[in-house]
Amino acid sequence: MSFTASRPCVRLPIFQALQVSRNLSSSLSLGLNRVPPESPSYIRLPTPPQSDEAKPTRVRGHLPIPREIFPRLEGDKKVHPEYIQRTAPRPAKSREETSAEQRWNAALADSRRTNLKNGLDSLWTRRFNMDKSRNERVGRRFQQHNKASAAPDREDDRLTQPTILGSIMDTKLYPDPDRFSRADRSRTKVLALEKSKHEARRDALMELYISASSFIVHENELKAEIDKVFAEDYFRQQSRAAYRHGATENTWGVYGRPPSVANMMETSVGASTKVMDFDESEYDRSVKRQKRIAEDLTGGKME
Repeated sequence: MSFTASRPCVRLPIFQALQVSRNLSSSLSLGLNRVPPESPSYIRLPTPPQSDEAKPTRVRGHLPIPREIFPRLEGDKKVHPEYIQRTAPRPAKSREETSAEQRWNAALADSRRTNLKNGLDSLWTRRFNMDKSRNERVGRRFQQHNKASAAPDREDDRLTQPTILGSIMDTKLYPDPDRFSRADRSRTKVLALEKSKHEARRDALMELYISASSFIVHENELKAEIDKVFAEDYFRQQSRAAYRHGATENTWGVYGRPPSVANMMETSVGASTKVMDFDESEYDRSVKRQKRIAEDLTGGKME
């Protein structure tokens, strides 16, 4: 088969491939042009103009802190002629300038003195004008703020603002009309508390004075008390002294168990369930009450 005979067979697949690629490209372009509703580009808006702001160029490094030429405490001291005279004094003795170099140096010195004086005068004038303008601006703003704060509300603000009670808007601090009566009540309370403390202190001193009669003040008394308390039959002797027969080997057998809250309530209402209280008569209870009353009256412990 010759090459010319096979050319139509070659062109047909190429044409079909081009057609398929053209169809695919058109379908892809259509698919890409579709914008979903959730996309920000769904609604086409005009593009805003770009900003033409010219940003300053960045300068490397930092500027030094400027000197304070006229300190606040000195004021206009550097403007006075005495300061210029001390800073750039003239020669003490006037001499004749014979050469051109001496005349040139003298002229330079006079020029420096003049420039120093003119420069200080200009700087002080600028400083004075800046301070004056700043003070005027601050004072004007202060007056405007005070005038605005003291001005009444506008009509639209007054009609649209919520209802506020006048008592809430009144922030003045008024004196308490009952301050003197409260001070008297507080004074009476403090005096009563001090008096109760004084009475409690006096009762404690009286009880200490009465109890001091049985204090151990000598070593022999201490030894005798130790021998008595730590004896083997101490609790038996206490039982016989109280006419309580039986084996009592501890303090509970002599004095009984400590009273509980229920026991104290039963004693107060006269309905005790203890066996030893069955034989207690009204006379015994009256004696105990009288002893407590006597202790309260005398301020001491009654044995």
